[in-house]
Amino acid sequence: MGPVGALLAALLGERGVPTVVVEPQERPYPKPRAAVLDTEALRGLGLVAGLAPFEDWATPVARNGVVGADGRPLFMTEQSGRAYGYPALARLDQPRLEAGLWAAAAATGSVRVLTGRRVTGVEQHDAEVTAVLDDGQRVTERWLVGCDGIGSAVREVAGIGFSGTTYPQPWLVVDAVGGDVDGGPSVAFVTDAARPAVVMSQSGRWRWEWMLLPGEDPRAMAADEPVRRLIGAWTDPAGLEIERAAVFTFHARIADRWRAGRVLLAGDAAHAMPPFAGAGLGMGIRDAVTLAWRLAEAVAGDDGPLDAYEGDRRPDVERTTALSLRIGRIVQSRNRTVMSLIRGVLRTVAALPGVGRLGSRPPMVRRALPNPAVRVAGGPPTPLDQVIGYRWAYLGHGCDPRDVVTAIPDGAVLLALDHPDPAPGCLPLTDPDGPLPGRAGTVTVVRPDRFVHATIRQNR
Repeated sequence: MGPVGALLAALLGERGVPTVVVEPQERPYPKPRAAVLDTEALRGLGLVAGLAPFEDWATPVARNGVVGADGRPLFMTEQSGRAYGYPALARLDQPRLEAGLWAAAAATGSVRVLTGRRVTGVEQHDAEVTAVLDDGQRVTERWLVGCDGIGSAVREVAGIGFSGTTYPQPWLVVDAVGGDVDGGPSVAFVTDAARPAVVMSQSGRWRWEWMLLPGEDPRAMAADEPVRRLIGAWTDPAGLEIERAAVFTFHARIADRWRAGRVLLAGDAAHAMPPFAGAGLGMGIRDAVTLAWRLAEAVAGDDGPLDAYEGDRRPDVERTTALSLRIGRIVQSRNRTVMSLIRGVLRTVAALPGVGRLGSRPPMVRRALPNPAVRVAGGPPTPLDQVIGYRWAYLGHGCDPRDVVTAIPDGAVLLALDHPDPAPGCLPLTDPDGPLPGRAGTVTVVRPDRFVHATIRQNR
């Protein structure tokens, strides 16, 4: 019932799928962990009915880039884009997000949470799987998903390997509350050959990540006095409350397979990546959004979509892991010649016209449906995601989808764009801004995770 498991449970609950969650903690973890989310992750969370708007648990990042050891910007982009109606990058308040997801899952009436217990064994059968808990209880259901982190017990007892590398380089991460920040929320890598770092700031909240140096004792460096000494290079530590100071190492690992019979994996149980691309939790959120509708269909009797889950997600994870490793090799360099060269290149790039502003082009490789503000039957502007919900959508361009497609699954939403009078059961839409692509007489079929499944043309 971390953010990935809670999101998966909430989405399954929305679809009316009876779901049991086994969670060792009695309540959401109270301290910050993940730092940022990108626009696709924010959109995925926005598909949860009943979850508070993202502004309640995230803060849009105004600037993102690289600064020198003195804190002066070398290359900073203005994060002006709002792809799919969300900011390109946002700082996350993970405890508030998790509390919201727990509440949203409970509100569905289909999710039961067994707190204070762990899975210690898994028994698979032809049509069901049993989770054996540490208190002796046995929970038998159709499918079991391990969302239990890097040290996943579910992955281990299912006999799934976890290939890759764990890196020995330690980093100190510090979260602090208090103080004012100039220039709006920002995220920046620090090119400092003496001690590479990452700094994230917003009004009333800071995060620093410092690379520890050879010979430094991790436990000693996480003590209050050394932490405040490091903070002093950025702001007055006297006015800050230290929420967390912890040392971590990072991993680049992917499960050998994401399904073993009736056991599946999602989030860090399926993949663990270095933090340098800021995408670890975002990858888990994409997993949950991709997996929930497939599980719902499997429970209803169609296992086919579930077979494509890993193939859908693994390439995205592999690309992002490779990117994070490339960034990490640069960020962690302590070679002064290399750092000087990087600073020179960044200053040159920053001086180019128009480089310092990030537009709204989304990062996805696959084709996703836009999320414009549409009007339903002439009503007020409403984000298209809210109109559709977490379900299949059939969008007719100038037509009623039923005039083009004969086999439409139960529960799908039917939409007619720029069609004045569709038959009952189909919602008439107008799109004032016009970003919805499609030729007249065609139907765009959209999966619940908002990726376009097919475009169907009318037979003449």
